[in-house]
Amino acid sequence: MKKKQVISIIIMFAAVVLLALGYMLAKNYKDKKSEEKTAEEEAESETIDIYDIDKDKVVKISVMNSSGSFDIVLKDNEWVQEGTDVPMNSESVQGMLDAIADVDAIKVISEDGNNLAEYGLDAPQMSYTVTLSDDTQYTVRLGIALSTDVSAHYALLDSDTKVYSVSDNYYDPFDVDIISMTQIEDEVNINSEYITSVSVTDKNGLDFAAKYIGEQADNGYYKWEITKPYKDIFADTDTLNAQLEKYSAISYEKCVDYNCEDLSKYGLDKPYGTIRLDYYTVTGTEDSDENSEDEDSSDGTDTETDEAQATPVPEELREYYTYILYVGDKYTDGDEESYYVSPDGSGKVYTISAETVDGLFDFTPFSMADPCIYSELVDQLSGYDIEYKGKKYSVERREEKAEEGDDKEGKTDDDGMVNVYYVNGQKVDETEILTLYSAAYLLVLSGEADKSLMTNEDAVLTITYHPTASDDVVVKYIPYGNENFYSVDKNGMTYFLTDKRGIDDLISRYEKFMEDNKL
Repeated sequence: MKKKQVISIIIMFAAVVLLALGYMLAKNYKDKKSEEKTAEEEAESETIDIYDIDKDKVVKISVMNSSGSFDIVLKDNEWVQEGTDVPMNSESVQGMLDAIADVDAIKVISEDGNNLAEYGLDAPQMSYTVTLSDDTQYTVRLGIALSTDVSAHYALLDSDTKVYSVSDNYYDPFDVDIISMTQIEDEVNINSEYITSVSVTDKNGLDFAAKYIGEQADNGYYKWEITKPYKDIFADTDTLNAQLEKYSAISYEKCVDYNCEDLSKYGLDKPYGTIRLDYYTVTGTEDSDENSEDEDSSDGTDTETDEAQATPVPEELREYYTYILYVGDKYTDGDEESYYVSPDGSGKVYTISAETVDGLFDFTPFSMADPCIYSELVDQLSGYDIEYKGKKYSVERREEKAEEGDDKEGKTDDDGMVNVYYVNGQKVDETEILTLYSAAYLLVLSGEADKSLMTNEDAVLTITYHPTASDDVVVKYIPYGNENFYSVDKNGMTYFLTDKRGIDDLISRYEKFMEDNKL
């Protein structure tokens, strides 16, 4: 073997030995650091017990933080703001009590408490003092947050000069202001099925009102009648019910003024909008438990079943109420927009998110109206008259004894009678006349009419319906200032428009039918 080859092998062997040695040293170093870290974590997990407090003996909590300072006291078993007796949110107070009941430190940072500025404790970010019924006091002062993975703050505990690190569990419950601590009352929780009337107005011109007619109506779908800005117009039940759901469960964000004496500060002296709900609650039902009765009698909580709703609630079980909400100015808090609101007679000012408030007013009366121009089924009519281009045709529905073969199509009733249709006294094919009726039945409204575009021209089409259980209904389609529409005159009410093409097509259908049947 050549000398050069021997030298290369020796060098390669030495490199392998050095790599193996380096690996072993690195592994030993890593294992040692891991053991040290584990020992450090175990040491930190062994917290230092500072003091335990019987939270049932706490009578006062004084808080100072970046939002200001406030004192809350226990008065007649209720936590209130000292000096004003404004009630505090019980959950927020309980969070504070739970936090200070057992105060532990993570570890001691400084034994002598020198250089407090280094820890933000020369001017603490937060401090709070807890007073017990025997006048014993405990104070916690919190500085800056630790710049570690541990969620903690530097702290001085009572008169101890040591600087500790403590969990954020002792910081977060006290990082609040008096407004967020204030108890929220008057929240709306109404069974929407017990609302009897609603009205909504705002400064943008919305002026809407509707009343419940379901218990008097002779139809299965229409439960509400719009009373403003229209008269005798059915509301679309599904659409209105969806809007009522928004009003029946309104939640406030916070209480900014518990006993407001100057509503103008919040724009509530001249509200942007007003919502009024008339409703009832149900009391004294035999199958309700005590809690359900309490909820029904106080706030109208939805505790009734769908089956119960099918039968009107007896009058003696109803208690009637009115809820009015005034909406004031919009304001911005950081990236969030909200409105000031106040329930009528409460004296309190709350806030509601702008998104929620916009949803309460973001509709038009027309969007709540039933879009069908005339929606009675043909079998609810004795007949109807059609007038166009100077011609008049009377459609009559009669019940006659079924002829042989009629029962094969399932058209006869239990008495062997069948519907027969006549136009101007001439019998016509049932399928054809029903198809023609459906064309008019499917017509819908297109929008509100502009009074300035209304004309005095004669109707291009008039249909007079003869319901079997009510008065005649006359629907006229009249030329309009916009050539894409006809205005609709329904028993003298001229609120709406319909698409011109639909009416022109219907007239063409009538003409063809009459021509085909030589009428």
